[in-house]
Amino acid sequence: MRCRMGIVCVASLALGWAVPARADLVISIGDATVAQGGTGTLNVYLSSTADASAPDVINNYAFLIQITANTAGNLAFSSSQGFGYLNDGSYVFFGNSADYVAGLMSPPPVGGTPSTTDYPNDSFVGFDTTNDFSPVALSSSSGPVLLASLSLDASITSEGESFTVSLVPNAGDGSSGSGSGTYFDVVDDGFSEQSAVSYTSTSGTVTITAAVPEPASASLGLIATCLLACGLVRRSSRRR
Repeated sequence: MRCRMGIVCVASLALGWAVPARADLVISIGDATVAQGGTGTLNVYLSSTADASAPDVINNYAFLIQITANTAGNLAFSSSQGFGYLNDGSYVFFGNSADYVAGLMSPPPVGGTPSTTDYPNDSFVGFDTTNDFSPVALSSSSGPVLLASLSLDASITSEGESFTVSLVPNAGDGSSGSGSGTYFDVVDDGFSEQSAVSYTSTSGTVTITAAVPEPASASLGLIATCLLACGLVRRSSRRR
């Protein structure tokens, strides 16, 4: 009898008390190249490891991402962001974005703002809610959806520099109550949190390439203008 009970206990430990794998949201920050002195685009994606039969659900989010310089330059988020991605077909809240709807009534739409952590505009705070508070279901079968598409400013950089862009914090329980500033949850119409989804993340790298040279036509036009100006000066001198 004792032997049988021992076998049952061992089986229970092996099967019944096994901790199930927890589904997470995954925030993936893409890699990008930006010409020195120019502007570029950085995409941020959201995916889920949940099974389609038990998807993760959210209707509200906020996130903080930060640029870390690996060299001396200061890559920054552009002060002016277009936020056109709020109405992109691949956006997580496409067709039901509260920020996009608010932007229609009082243009332009605003889905976040650059902020300062170590140097001006090295960070970006993004946020949005579904307009009617209905949740969006995400699972492994959904594939990655767009969370943000942000403009970068490479004015204070040099060719060959690289920068790491990371979510802050890089993982968490997804609750707004954690105080981290990054969360993925379901709220009611009074913005009281009803549930939250834990998350992990992967960082991206932005590489600075050579500055884009002026178009040949622009250079030729400048030369022609200079020659014309010189000719006018010579004619004026002869008349005197």
